Amino acid sequence: MKVSIAMANTMAVIAPRRFRDVVASRFVRPRVRQQTDTGREFLATLEAGWIEGPLGRQRIYTGGTGPSVFFQHGWEADAADLTSQAEHLLASGFRVVLLDGPAHGASEGEIATLPLFAEGIGAAAATLGQPFAVVAHSMGAAASVIAMSEGELVPQAFVALASPCSLSDNIAFQAGSMGLSGRAIRLMQDGIETRLKTPISRFDIARDAPAMTARALFIYGDRDVIVPASAGEKASQHWPGARLDIRPGLGHRGVLRDPGVLAEVARFLDGVRG
Repeated sequence: MKVSIAMANTMAVIAPRRFRDVVASRFVRPRVRQQTDTGREFLATLEAGWIEGPLGRQRIYTGGTGPSVFFQHGWEADAADLTSQAEHLLASGFRVVLLDGPAHGASEGEIATLPLFAEGIGAAAATLGQPFAVVAHSMGAAASVIAMSEGELVPQAFVALASPCSLSDNIAFQAGSMGLSGRAIRLMQDGIETRLKTPISRFDIARDAPAMTARALFIYGDRDVIVPASAGEKASQHWPGARLDIRPGLGHRGVLRDPGVLAEVARFLDGVRG
């Protein structure tokens, strides 16, 4: 076990309130604003603009004509993460709209949460019109479902790439994989719930899924160590008519640019478009 994890577990025992407050504060503050330089050239070919999001201006990139597809990245990433998907769908006759989430990429803000991401993509729909589809990765997918559940986002099709299902379960999965103790994990969940001022059980796709009307495709890699494929099994079981696709050999970010995934997403959206 790493020394830092051992120290965290010790802190959870001798100073639980301090531990809870520290981890909750870190949970809402992204350490970086982007993950990769791949895709910057494609972004430069699109029209860059702004929408007014929950924390100020949010960067958007738009291009093409046809049914609109919104793209929402995950935690500590930016619009470049979904450029392979967007470039593929642009060539297939869709209008693409890529968003930088609050406090991510070029957008304004210092903190980010699932509700803030949901407000941001809802603001994009209010500004640009409802999209035909949403393609989102990881936290961005979970936030998109929140926006849909609150009526701010009404797509006909939804593609979730490596999306967590339950926030509480995903915290436990990731923290447990790092070696944090059960006590530390419970304090972390409690601190995050306090920080969000909302019961943590609210953030669960399985809770919202039965009321969803968008046709949905959930794609996961079987080597994902951030979000296990079991999250997709749970989410898709509760979403009417949803399809689950688990890809061998892919990890959490592997689903972003894998040629097979790109082709499957295009086939799915073409099928919904008719």
